[in-house]
Amino acid sequence: MTAPIRILLADDHPIFRRGLYSLLNEYDDLQIIGEADSSPSTLEQVAAQQPDVLLLDVRMGGANGIEIARELRRTAPDVRVIILTTYDNDEYLFGALQVGAHAYLLKDVALDNLPAAIRAVHQGERLLSPQLVDRVLHQFQTMASEKLRQESGLSVEELRILDLIAAGETNQAIAEQFFWSEVTVKKKVQEILAKLGATNRAQAVALAIRRGLI
Repeated sequence: MTAPIRILLADDHPIFRRGLYSLLNEYDDLQIIGEADSSPSTLEQVAAQQPDVLLLDVRMGGANGIEIARELRRTAPDVRVIILTTYDNDEYLFGALQVGAHAYLLKDVALDNLPAAIRAVHQGERLLSPQLVDRVLHQFQTMASEKLRQESGLSVEELRILDLIAAGETNQAIAEQFFWSEVTVKKKVQEILAKLGATNRAQAVALAIRRGLI
């Protein structure tokens, strides 16, 4: 028989911990081995109990859940950390992902699916509450676009000019938007062409589209 997944509950609300205990205790393959109500007690319990999975609130007494997850990546890398919280702001979400949390789940939608999520994370999967997925994908898309821009050597301003060229704007129209002279715009366009290795505006737009720059 497979050993049950050993779970530590870390949340500063005792009623919520009791609810989690009651929910998870119904499953033979899940075993609650301890509870913690603050950051210090969480770290102490992880060291003493060595759980397979830690259900961790993002805000408790002492260090927050992000800092705990960061510390555990160093001291207990085998523990799977599931952030279980009411907070969906970017600071906590992306902070948790950066420090290696295995899942970020919101309390108001995750409880019915929590046993399955614990099993999946224990098997090595990484999970997000569905409403957070688009935000994370958008962030990675933004990061990928910025990486492409840096590799191209083009500035943010030059990409804006490329966008305007692609939209069919003339040098005069571009000059009016930037409060430049047409001579300045012509110089800027030539610099863009040189960076892209293009011989004319149409080729520059085509190359920028092909490279995912615009």
